[in-house]
Amino acid sequence: MQRFKSIDIFRGLCMSWMFLGHLIDWWIKPEFIWLESLAFSIFDPIGASGFLFISGVSMALSYRNRMYRVDVVKDISYSRVKLSYYLRASFLLIIAIIYNLAIAITINNLSWIWTWFVLMTAAFSLIIIWPLFKVSKMFRIVIGFSIWFVSQFIYTILVPFQNQENLQGVLYHILFNDFSQDPLLLFFPFFLIGTVVGDVINEIN
Repeated sequence: MQRFKSIDIFRGLCMSWMFLGHLIDWWIKPEFIWLESLAFSIFDPIGASGFLFISGVSMALSYRNRMYRVDVVKDISYSRVKLSYYLRASFLLIIAIIYNLAIAITINNLSWIWTWFVLMTAAFSLIIIWPLFKVSKMFRIVIGFSIWFVSQFIYTILVPFQNQENLQGVLYHILFNDFSQDPLLLFFPFFLIGTVVGDVINEIN
């Protein structure tokens, strides 16, 4: 598969900003809070949302290349491609859980084991997207926007129950903990739209 250097460069920029953003958040002095707000307002779109979007682009290109090898070149089987894909997603999920566990132990709050940091969001995005590669680009766009709008409604309903020990509180924790991070319902659409862009690039090339 042809490598697109611009994709790798953009992904590197997204990762760099996420790392730098955390450093700014942890170390900035109170008198420079205005600088933090300015930096986040300018660069935050290329943070988690940009990273997931470009990951979707890259994943679509990889998927189409492998399907070409399955259907045309016939040097690899569909089951092998699928197994490799889910093993990669599972490995990323394990890494995400380990990262969350380390954070939870550090802050002495085990509820943070289930927190939507970008690694866990990316892992679940990979797990969910496989069957959606078989539907049209337009349908994926509709699904992406639908998920995003419905998630706003669900959040409005569940947020009053945050940190409560009832069904609504559990659902809030599963779907939106921590809301200041990268909840799947809010950020999966970026990944999904990225796969559409990836398919368009694949068709052009």
